[in-house]
Amino acid sequence: MLSAPTVVQQTFVKKIISVDSSPAKVVLNVPDAMATEIPPSLLLFSEENVDVSVINRKTWTSDQAAMFFGSLATTNFNIEELSPSVLQGFTCTSVQKMTKTRIRGLIHASRLRRGRTKVELRESQLTCMYNLLNGNISQTFTDYPSDMLLYLNKKDVKRENCRSYISAVGAADFSVASKILNKDLLLLNEARSCLGINGFSLSKDNVEVMGNMACTLDSSYIENSDPLILEKLKVCKNFSDSQVVAMETLLMSGKTRYGNVATWNQQTLEDLGILPLYFTKNIWGQLKTKTKRGYLKKCMPRLRKSQTKKRKLKKLFKEISTLRIKRGAGCTVGNITQVTVSDDSFPFGYDQTQFDLCLDVPVLKDNLNSICEKVDDDNFQKIILKKLNQAFPSGVSDNEVQLLGSVSRMASLDDISRWNITTVDTLAALMKAEDGEWEAEKSKAIITKYLSTPGNTLGSIELNSIGTNLCSLNISTLKTITPESIKNASPLNVASCSSEQKRVLYEISNSSFSSLRNTSTTFYNLIRPSLGGAPLSDVEALSTQNVNMDVNTLRSLDPKVISDLTVTNIKNLMGSQLQDLEVFKEDPVIQSWVNRQLQADLDKLGLNLTTNRTNPTTAPLNSNNSTNATTTQGTTTSSNASQTTAATTQAATASGGTEVAKHTTSMFLAVVLATVLQIIQQPT
Repeated sequence: MLSAPTVVQQTFVKKIISVDSSPAKVVLNVPDAMATEIPPSLLLFSEENVDVSVINRKTWTSDQAAMFFGSLATTNFNIEELSPSVLQGFTCTSVQKMTKTRIRGLIHASRLRRGRTKVELRESQLTCMYNLLNGNISQTFTDYPSDMLLYLNKKDVKRENCRSYISAVGAADFSVASKILNKDLLLLNEARSCLGINGFSLSKDNVEVMGNMACTLDSSYIENSDPLILEKLKVCKNFSDSQVVAMETLLMSGKTRYGNVATWNQQTLEDLGILPLYFTKNIWGQLKTKTKRGYLKKCMPRLRKSQTKKRKLKKLFKEISTLRIKRGAGCTVGNITQVTVSDDSFPFGYDQTQFDLCLDVPVLKDNLNSICEKVDDDNFQKIILKKLNQAFPSGVSDNEVQLLGSVSRMASLDDISRWNITTVDTLAALMKAEDGEWEAEKSKAIITKYLSTPGNTLGSIELNSIGTNLCSLNISTLKTITPESIKNASPLNVASCSSEQKRVLYEISNSSFSSLRNTSTTFYNLIRPSLGGAPLSDVEALSTQNVNMDVNTLRSLDPKVISDLTVTNIKNLMGSQLQDLEVFKEDPVIQSWVNRQLQADLDKLGLNLTTNRTNPTTAPLNSNNSTNATTTQGTTTSSNASQTTAATTQAATASGGTEVAKHTTSMFLAVVLATVLQIIQQPT
């Protein structure tokens, strides 16, 4: 069952839940490895009925873990033994009722430990941890999650301990931090100052201490540093083009332990870890065909199993395919057979023309799964789709469509119209995120085609399968989603939805969880993903419920709602996360809100925030809310006429006799001008 498609596992879990839906029984009955398929709304434990030992052996998503994390407040379970899966539920919302000692213990338990899976935490969770420590930072930096160390301030690190700090933060995943925070450059400058680095040359010791910081370095550092930097680059998740060029330059210098590129063999490529995935023709062009084929045969299964992004696999095939194929009539490389396809290096050795000429329709029909699984090149995939239409002129069945994988992303709307998409298995197979993103029109066509089959609806399994593609649907289709479907589904991702789509989905979600409104933390955790569609009144209501909203959720709110939130609203909404308002003050959304406030009001927050608003009655215009530009002490007017009146009245009142005189003069001139216009307009 664990190897079955996700939709099958979800159906299986749904059957188990139907027997007894009480949280304790659900957790007990669902297999440990399939617990991720339990709807978060069914994980509502009280501190009395939670069995931590049962929860601790199961696999969870962070959204699920956040639902029951608060129940750990008084447990006698040794928190040092909590699994990484459970610990990822730490949020400022879920720990709000815990003691400072318990909170510090949970933060400590989330540290990086040898022989133990890393606790994966989002940026909002990491800044939450830092804020809750309230400046009480131990100089034993390895006592904290390495990623949290990215958010420490200079004052948190004693000068004599800077080296141990750089070493500890060197274990962090630097890609977690938002680019707008500029952490890469700030931490590099701290490392340079601490380690006494001059210029772009990093010694072996520098590289060792800086660790994963290597992933953030530009080409100048990579080219000129000790070759040990290549070993550090092996853990990076991605590289810029300039970083790849620098990496190749260092390797082609022959000064690394890998020697002259021309002498590399398959073992050399394997020793280079993930780096060959990013190589260009500059290196691949120097290697023997046999070496490249051997590398692909060994590494492609591993890359696919780890769900390497398809765009990276496409680029690898393009760069490694430097073969010069002799031109001739027909297939000259060799007909593609079942034996050919079974080779893990397939389709290496074929160019676009030969792939087309050497792939016969009957072979494609018999080996569709293997071919679609191994072919990543865009042009090759288009050939597969063309031949598939030849193989099934009257339409492609559900069974074949389910095997397309990433090939489906190259389909045209006309291709999609030929597909049968009648079962949720087919829909789920087409919507797999690991196969690549869909263009909105194409995902809409697929989902609409599925819904055209009698009896098919957007139920919880469909919503889970569709994921972010939900935003490609029409408003009328979205309105068919029932509250029950959302209640039993995983959290929605509405980030790419329009404002109107978000409002519709919020209304349904709000109805789904309305019975839990009295339990503010639970209700907030469930409704949070949909808050981008919430009206001002609902967001204001949340500000009275101690939800500790993180800055990412704040930024996801409707721009008009954000602009109308007062300083007091924001303070109460964010609670212990308020400090992040200063951390993210350069973010356009935060900046826009700050510039609508009076400096006197901002000062009440105790943060280093400065508004550019100079007039106490008129906030600066911005692209998000140009129609709501005038406010009086935080109250926004909606009419241009009332804006003008309010501004004039307050200005006259506040400025004394001189302003009154100016106002009287202005009124006199206005009367004179009106009289002149009337005279001009009279018929002669």
